[in-house]
Amino acid sequence: MNKNKKKPIPRFNREVCIACTMCVDVCPVGVLDLVISNSPSGFRRYPMLASAHNCTGCASCEKQCPAGAITMIEQEF
Repeated sequence: MNKNKKKPIPRFNREVCIACTMCVDVCPVGVLDLVISNSPSGFRRYPMLASAHNCTGCASCEKQCPAGAITMIEQEF
């Protein structure tokens, strides 16, 4: 039997995010990308997880986020 494994992946809070892109820059495997989206203050770039399967769950993005907008959550794969 093949059991699903859990690993942490980042969840982004856009209301707290300051769009600094630090998380994208620090990701060692390059699985974070930027998406342009409308916000109350106009268009902004927000981070998103482009590939959950390739994320190592290292939490570098969470640790480097100056706004505290990233939380690692357990995801089943």
